[in-house]
Amino acid sequence: MASTPRLVVEVFEHVNYHGRKITLVESIPNTTEIGAQDVISSIKIYQGPGFSASPNYKAIFHEHEKYKGRRLVLAPGFYPNIHEIPYNFGDAITSISFSPAAHPTPPVYGAVPVVIEVFSDVDFSGRRSLIMRDVSSMFEVGMNDMISSVRIQRGPNFPFSGCHIIFYEHVNFEGRKINIDLNSREFQKSIRNLRDLPHSQSFSDIMSSIKIVPLGVFRVLIVVGDNLTGEPAVLQSLTTLEGLEFQYTTVHINDNPDNRGDSNNAVKLSNVTLTNYDIIWFTWFATGHDGEYFVEDADDAIKDFVRKGGVVWTSAMDNNIVPPDGVHASESAWRGDWLPVDRHPIDVVGAEDSNVTITEDGQKTGMFTWPHKINVDNLVTDDHWITNDPSYRKLVVREDNNGPIGIQLQWGDGYYVGFAVDTRDAHKTAVAKPLIENTLCYLASLAWQTSPRQPLKGRYRTNQNSDMLFQ
Repeated sequence: MASTPRLVVEVFEHVNYHGRKITLVESIPNTTEIGAQDVISSIKIYQGPGFSASPNYKAIFHEHEKYKGRRLVLAPGFYPNIHEIPYNFGDAITSISFSPAAHPTPPVYGAVPVVIEVFSDVDFSGRRSLIMRDVSSMFEVGMNDMISSVRIQRGPNFPFSGCHIIFYEHVNFEGRKINIDLNSREFQKSIRNLRDLPHSQSFSDIMSSIKIVPLGVFRVLIVVGDNLTGEPAVLQSLTTLEGLEFQYTTVHINDNPDNRGDSNNAVKLSNVTLTNYDIIWFTWFATGHDGEYFVEDADDAIKDFVRKGGVVWTSAMDNNIVPPDGVHASESAWRGDWLPVDRHPIDVVGAEDSNVTITEDGQKTGMFTWPHKINVDNLVTDDHWITNDPSYRKLVVREDNNGPIGIQLQWGDGYYVGFAVDTRDAHKTAVAKPLIENTLCYLASLAWQTSPRQPLKGRYRTNQNSDMLFQ
């Protein structure tokens, strides 16, 4: 198995990347070996971590076994339907190889901390699947409840502090779990028979999802605009989670004591060096509220922080902020230029607490099940987002109008992530604490691969249009 793959190929059973998915990094003389003979209908090809060593590589799909018959040669890119002309190769692929060719193009696969091989039979035999990203449902790779042996080895972007791999009994990272650690002194771990684990941990033929947790130390800037929020105290108590370490700095940016600010301790956000941090955490109503906007001096700096790989979290935002012309804000005049609203329009509207539903995209993040199972109906929600821009992934939506309560946007190398949770008093904050813990873990998993402060970023850069590790 290639430890530093030049290309990473994902093949799908159906068009538009639906159905069973199989990941490949090496030649396959007969796709029967991976349970994919003559059933491939769409393909994603990424530049792998070792691509620079041979930048002319392409993937070659063959009609017959052992690389014979007609050939389809594809550069890195996305191919949603290979049944169509000019490909005309759907359900006709029996072997796959890799070979130099000219003029490759993006996209880039993303960081690979570990490479996991799962097998349907003991002793690393039977059907095999390769995993390098979180898998929220083993149905996606056609191996739900059928894994009997596992082999884990360092990937090309193995974190200096090691890596946790968590196997779950149920989809979306729920149910019983087993943790396998690969530390800085280890290169590989194998379990030849999952039935050999202690009875209480036996995981043979019941594994349904897998989470990969690269370890590290993350610096978090807590930004406070309204002193009613209880988030800073909760965050500062969470110095370690799931093996991840967090270091915090808190700044107050509202100097108006008549608007729940602090004239003695407030600073302008533009005076803070954002590049010292991996994550910026905007607490409840932090960017502005009740007619005032607190981050106008730092709008461009925040966007630049994200563009270069930083991660920004936002709890609930107030819709009631004065626009630049001084006219009192309306629903169409919400100020949010710390987001790239010129490219990706979004507003905030006033709203009361509502029942909400986690979307499929939200489930795949694991943010609502790892490390805690979150009952979102217990959370108190506040003003919510409205947008028709498809670049925003809707993680959670209101049940009454389908308006997004939780969102995610990739901007450049980094991410904006938000959830309109209300933390304006002790009770609401206590209810939100499990979500805060889960969110920290999720943001760290994003920042590990994108933040310029992390060791990975210095030796492996991502691409603005890449399909990142958490999809």
